Amino acid sequence: MGLSKNMTFIEHLEELRWVLLRIIVLNLILMCVSFIYSNEIQYLLVSPINNLQLNNFYLQDIKITSPFMAKVIISLFSSIIISFPYIIFEIYRFIYPAISNVSKIFLFFIFIFSNFLFLFGCFFGYTYLLPVSISFFVKLIDQNVTFAPERVGYIFYSFWLIVVSGFIYQLPIISLILTKLKIINYEFLKQMRYYSIIIFLVLGALLSPPDPLSQLLIALPLYILYELSIIISYFFRVKS
Repeated sequence: MGLSKNMTFIEHLEELRWVLLRIIVLNLILMCVSFIYSNEIQYLLVSPINNLQLNNFYLQDIKITSPFMAKVIISLFSSIIISFPYIIFEIYRFIYPAISNVSKIFLFFIFIFSNFLFLFGCFFGYTYLLPVSISFFVKLIDQNVTFAPERVGYIFYSFWLIVVSGFIYQLPIISLILTKLKIINYEFLKQMRYYSIIIFLVLGALLSPPDPLSQLLIALPLYILYELSIIISYFFRVKS
């Protein structure tokens, strides 16, 4: 049903409880399905590394519980990525009845745009950041040494890189929400532009090998997103 101006505070909490319950149930179902197909998902995670044809790289399990923990981590992160569009939809559905018709149209485009950015960010993390970062770490190792990281650590690192990349691409959406909440404004974002460039270059250096091209390929999209955030913050600023 979602929010309504005629609903009491308790009724709002009750509706929110059902929203959270649906999200939790969906994630539990997706975790079970992902657990069953965890081997196929793991193959997808290792695929970018296999394409690099590294001779001294393989995964191993050290602890007795590692095979189970690997499946749990795969299930958890897979459910988060797959359910993200539904989570955004539930938020959209929850606040839909309580906003104006113009805001409903605007909110619909935000819903589409947010999902697109998240999926694109995850795709970028999977196809570029993951293989490039692993290749860099492997090149640091002596050729006479076999690089055999623990499978749980590799899976967690891979999903962390993919999910973080997806959420980083939510920067325009975050700026819009913070603008509407009067926490930031476009003047503040403009003043912080030069600091953001430094931050993005540092992130590019941390998430990529130490060469200018790889650093630029990470920092440039982030800077474009930041400029887009300034534009969005300007057009949707709260007018006094």
